[in-house]
Amino acid sequence: MHAITVTTDTAANAKFLAFFLKKVRYVKSVSVNPPLKGKFNWISPSRPATDEELEQMLAECEASALLSAEEARKKTLREIKEWRKQR
Repeated sequence: MHAITVTTDTAANAKFLAFFLKKVRYVKSVSVNPPLKGKFNWISPSRPATDEELEQMLAECEASALLSAEEARKKTLREIKEWRKQR
């Protein structure tokens, strides 16, 4: 017998792949291992932010003098309205 190792980016993808492989006729067995420790892709866009990163982002947003929350809301709604007109 031969064995292969496959690494996926999320637990959901690992489960989906394992389910698929179990259906293949010549696959004898499939197992899903716990996540690898210390091997994390820090630049992956699907990576969840850490608590520290969220706190830093919120602090930066609150310290920004560009727009208040209400001004940002109005601007966003205005841009959506313009976008709908163009469609």
